[in-house]
Amino acid sequence: CLPCGPGEEGRCFGPSICCADELGCFVGTAEALRCQQENYLPTPCQSGTKPCGSGGRCTAAGFCCDTESCVAQPECRASDGSNATRLDAPAGALLLRLVQLARAPELAEPAQPGRY
Repeated sequence: CLPCGPGEEGRCFGPSICCADELGCFVGTAEALRCQQENYLPTPCQSGTKPCGSGGRCTAAGFCCDTESCVAQPECRASDGSNATRLDAPAGALLLRLVQLARAPELAEPAQPGRY
């Protein structure tokens, strides 16, 4: 998969998602622009450590991403002593709520691209 993000430390998880262990996931930001090139690769790329959710792969900091979105997923938290970032319960809950709000179609203003 194509490298992406600051210092090219991340990997693409779709045309607009870039995730890195220490940085989290960038969705629809400048850091993920390079990921659009994955649409032109001859074979699909598969980033991530293990399958999760409905067709997703575990990414950074306990998230499960597919080619279109990311959600917090407890099964994706590092349990092998790796250097992946770990979130405590309050931080994880806040992060999940922010991701949900960013994806909510009923918001009056469209969600702005950002780092999750």
